[in-house]
Amino acid sequence: MWLETPKLIIREFQIDDCQSLAPILANPQVMKFSPTGPLSTAQTQEKIENFMASYTKYGFGKWAVILKETGSIIGYCGLAVEILDGQEETEIGYRLDEPFWGKGFATEAASAALQHSLTNLKISDIIGIVAPENVASVRVLKKLGMRCDRQTVFHGFNVDIYRHPEGYRWEIAQCYKTKQDHSFSNSAISSLAKSAIIVR
Repeated sequence: MWLETPKLIIREFQIDDCQSLAPILANPQVMKFSPTGPLSTAQTQEKIENFMASYTKYGFGKWAVILKETGSIIGYCGLAVEILDGQEETEIGYRLDEPFWGKGFATEAASAALQHSLTNLKISDIIGIVAPENVASVRVLKKLGMRCDRQTVFHGFNVDIYRHPEGYRWEIAQCYKTKQDHSFSNSAISSLAKSAIIVR
């Protein structure tokens, strides 16, 4: 799997990506809202192996996010299967290195991942799991057109569950024809449209 946006490349992780990802996931600020907290290099290696196992089992997982300008991994974004309140859910998640916060990269990566999931993977029911105080992540989910569905407890933490409009089939050409669908915000349509992707 290979996606390109104007500024990013999104691809499957490889075993030798650990040395690039480990310093990111060791940063306490990056991992502030993660149930695991900062990770060691060995734990990051295990996480990458889990991502790769998900590619085989489900056809998707969390993918490496690479800045085109430098060719460096700046974090990850993608899908995961989570058990939430006893039900299997498909979650979209993202985690970027601190220097790349507040620059639109999370929205660009998540928009591309969502578009790929709706169009190519045919997954229409997608959630986001977020701590209420993680306002930056909440902002990204809202830009994707997701809305707060409920509150629950996940790995011992109180979280808000955002859900993409159920059953929505992404077709970029139809976005401009469905402005009356207020469940999908104009800002989300604009964001996704500008993140037109190349799939290889």
